[in-house]
Amino acid sequence: MIDFSLDKLVNVFREEKTSKELVELSEEFYQDVAKYISRLTFELKRGDVVRRELLQEELRNVVYMVQEIHLARVFKALDKIARGRLPSPVLERERYAFSEMRQILEKLQAEIVYPAITGKVAVAPPHERTRILLLMLADIHEKIVGVDMRSYGPFSKGEVVTLPEPNAEAMIKHGVARKIGVKV
Repeated sequence: MIDFSLDKLVNVFREEKTSKELVELSEEFYQDVAKYISRLTFELKRGDVVRRELLQEELRNVVYMVQEIHLARVFKALDKIARGRLPSPVLERERYAFSEMRQILEKLQAEIVYPAITGKVAVAPPHERTRILLLMLADIHEKIVGVDMRSYGPFSKGEVVTLPEPNAEAMIKHGVARKIGVKV
């Protein structure tokens, strides 16, 4: 028999939702919840109509509270991690995950924030866009938006057009245009 009840879950839920700090949970908290849900599910199959409705409602509430407890813990932990600290008290599985989150956020900060605030942001040279001369092999009745964010088209079969290279390559790939080579 597990030492877990709806009242205990409600208390943890209320405490976690109202506390600024993480609530101390037993290492078996989630396993106890799983056993409780399993017991509710078993009873759900055996009860009369009214009992089943009550058990279904209790089951929905249990699932909701457990999810909310978890989310509250994650948000509190992320707040601590963002400030450079690991949260406590945490479950062993949470400790591992939160430690990894901290490492990821520190790496992100080192790659994005520090270069920005120290003025050491690498500026990429402007990307030169190449345009390609095409012979249209089919009618295209709709306009398209090029990678340069300009509108092109509609196009008629036999028309000669220039498009940015990525858009031209797509037209060629789909067989609606052919590249025209120009000798200089």
